[in-house]
Amino acid sequence: RMLWKQLMWCANLQCTVLEVKAIDGLGMTVDVLVVNGYLREGDRAVFCTLDGPIVAEIRGLLTPPPSREMRVKSDYIHHKAVKGALGVKVIGNGLEKVMAGTPVMVVGPDDEEEDIKAEVMSDLTSLQSKLSTDKKGVMVQASTLGALEALLQFLREETQPPIPVSAIGIGTIHKRDITKISIMNEKGAPEFATILAFDVEVEKEARDHAQEMSVRIFTADIIYHLFDQFTRFMEELTERRRAEAAEIAVFPSICKILPQHIFNQKDPIIVGVEVVEGILKVGTPLCVPALGGLHVGKVTSIESNGREQQTARKGSSVAIKIVNESNPNLTYGRQFDATHSLYSTLSRASIDALKENFKDKLENEDWRLVVKLKKVFNII
Repeated sequence: RMLWKQLMWCANLQCTVLEVKAIDGLGMTVDVLVVNGYLREGDRAVFCTLDGPIVAEIRGLLTPPPSREMRVKSDYIHHKAVKGALGVKVIGNGLEKVMAGTPVMVVGPDDEEEDIKAEVMSDLTSLQSKLSTDKKGVMVQASTLGALEALLQFLREETQPPIPVSAIGIGTIHKRDITKISIMNEKGAPEFATILAFDVEVEKEARDHAQEMSVRIFTADIIYHLFDQFTRFMEELTERRRAEAAEIAVFPSICKILPQHIFNQKDPIIVGVEVVEGILKVGTPLCVPALGGLHVGKVTSIESNGREQQTARKGSSVAIKIVNESNPNLTYGRQFDATHSLYSTLSRASIDALKENFKDKLENEDWRLVVKLKKVFNII
């Protein structure tokens, strides 16, 4: 008896959009599921679209013949009114942008039309309020509003770091969607000129346009697969950018020369050093600020216990080889010696490259050293 009460029919309209598609001879139609209440020809129905609510007069209500599905092409039965629970095809004007998974409501004689519009749009409005506030992010496209909500929640709450989303859509991806997200290239965020398409089709024209506009489309029927595709792309992009920035980015370091470990005094200079602060890397240009910024050369190798390595952190004692192509006659013991500390030569460009590409490679104390060296080199 309790189950019967839960299943009892209600006169209040409860209706959801299932699919939007064009039918020969009928134009654009909307398949809906009427769970409760009535739909009638002539009703003024309110639908949800990405461009806002639309009000359309119902010009026809169609159902397939008995034992047929609405998806199967056949002669339809016309109705003046239908009662839930029933799947029905709605005919009307301007239904092209109606979104699957959204509610349908009817404006009655005693209803405030604006209130009905707000109610129909409430779920979508809630989703849009959670989009990336800085207007930089990927575009997310899903088959229904529910699927879109699930994907947005996953990207926002279950990915580290969260993937920003700047635009959303429902249904097949069209050429206009490509144009919309391609603006990320102009905003200097080409990695976000990307569409994450969950369980939707992509028009051929849209794929061709995506190649022209440098927009990537990742498609999958499982959310995790979509996330994996985008994550791999971002990792590859990060490594590519780091490789390009490696010549510019200079990690901060201060080294003390160990006078008992001087292996070669002239180009290439080979000395033992202790990394007093920061991170010393192969490729780091070194100078002596105490001698007016004397350029000592660039570190071409780092060795510890007979093994070469790319990096030496604070507290490490290593042997380094320094090459000075601009002044190969520079000699340890003549122009500089163990009383002088060696500093990484920083510039505004090198600091910016660090921030943009290697931020996660530096710890807080390393960034404090960057601030300290900015004062040494008078970097604004």
